[in-house]
Amino acid sequence: MKSKYSRSFLALLRGGWQELVGKPGMLPNENRSFNVVSLFMIALVGILIPLNFYLGLPVLAIVLIVTEIMLITMFGLSRYRGLHRTGLHVYAGYSYLLVIFTYFYNDGSAGPALYFFLLTYQLLIAFTSSRLQWVWTILHFLLPVSLLAMEYVNPSVIYNGYDSRGARFADLMTSIPIIVICTFVAASYFRKRYECERAAAEEHAKHIEQQNERIRLQNELLTAANREKVELISILGHDLRNPMNAIIGTLEILTKEELPPDVTKKLKEDLLMAAHNTSDLLNNVLAWVSGQIKGIHPLLTWVEPCSVIERILAVQRYMAEKKGIAIQLSIEKGIKVISDAEMLEVIIRNLISNALKFTPQNGTITLSVVADAATGQCMISVRDDGVGMTDEDVKRIFNGHIQSTYGTESEKGIGLGLFLCRELTLRLNGEIWAESELGKGSVFFLALPLYDNGKANDPVTPRLTERDEAVAG
Repeated sequence: MKSKYSRSFLALLRGGWQELVGKPGMLPNENRSFNVVSLFMIALVGILIPLNFYLGLPVLAIVLIVTEIMLITMFGLSRYRGLHRTGLHVYAGYSYLLVIFTYFYNDGSAGPALYFFLLTYQLLIAFTSSRLQWVWTILHFLLPVSLLAMEYVNPSVIYNGYDSRGARFADLMTSIPIIVICTFVAASYFRKRYECERAAAEEHAKHIEQQNERIRLQNELLTAANREKVELISILGHDLRNPMNAIIGTLEILTKEELPPDVTKKLKEDLLMAAHNTSDLLNNVLAWVSGQIKGIHPLLTWVEPCSVIERILAVQRYMAEKKGIAIQLSIEKGIKVISDAEMLEVIIRNLISNALKFTPQNGTITLSVVADAATGQCMISVRDDGVGMTDEDVKRIFNGHIQSTYGTESEKGIGLGLFLCRELTLRLNGEIWAESELGKGSVFFLALPLYDNGKANDPVTPRLTERDEAVAG
């Protein structure tokens, strides 16, 4: 309880002191420092006034009373009017007059006047501008030397105001500690202010360094993202031009030439396949561009993967039949996931399209949808017995590696589809990965959160990493 009251008392004292000298931010540091020293000077003179009365120096005590009034006025102008520079100049002029008077009245060089010259010099040097420091230095050199010379030439101008030798000794013994204490307090205050400013500067520099590091990382991410976009545009210019030229050429032949039925059928099949491949490529590009411009913002609700797969296969079965690929389904009915229907369709369509592209004639693709109540996830897998991939390819396929690729029937791709799958899966709070063995096929896994009919539909916010935000933005 006692320490609690002590802390409250100290806090009250600190608050009162802040009100006296001015709170940080309200006044400039130079102004606040002048206020601090003014308060100590007021306290010093307040001690010297009764001391001089006690030592039998009433004239000097009256001069100090006038000095005290002047100091209080200066403090008020500085604290409440911000006129600390004016107060400093008045203080300098008055201090010279006071010390000169004290020198002549208080036993000259044998009294404490010369010691107070050192105190006034310290305060003036601490607060004045560099332009005026030489002025105060020269004055503080010339005045004491002039007074000492005057005393040496004509000692009678010095008045011994002390009643006894003991009074002079007492005056010196009290003046010197007061000067030392004032010097110590002023120096400590300036050092503390310097340490605070240095700590603030170091903290500011550290903050700037952290900001620069964040900016550097963001620039690297943006540079990488822009490089991917430039590569994509460059490859698109080539990979879209070729199939479009092939489609136009085939249509011109079919329009202008009379061909046998079997040749016409073959050209139409090739034309349809080229159109399918080009359509898949354009769909991926449009989805990616839309995400870059508008951002990827899923509308999370419950979706049945079974229905999505049926819609996709209604279009993709022609490609499978043309290559003689068998599509096997292992799907649990009635499974619902928390997802965005359009995004989920883009993901599954790309996985099936890739499987068809890299599976050879008469191969097999297996689609599986299984619910795992223990993990609260639905596992969707697309397995093929196609060409497979190396471990290095598996690590790279989801990282936006833009490169022209060809399927078993020369189907065109640029590697954008799987990268888009990864970006969309992240927004759906899911996971996607692949397992593959070269020459033996691949299997792609997509894990999404299950929808629980017994609970309110409250999908969580999609998880985004710093790189995801840079790529998506």
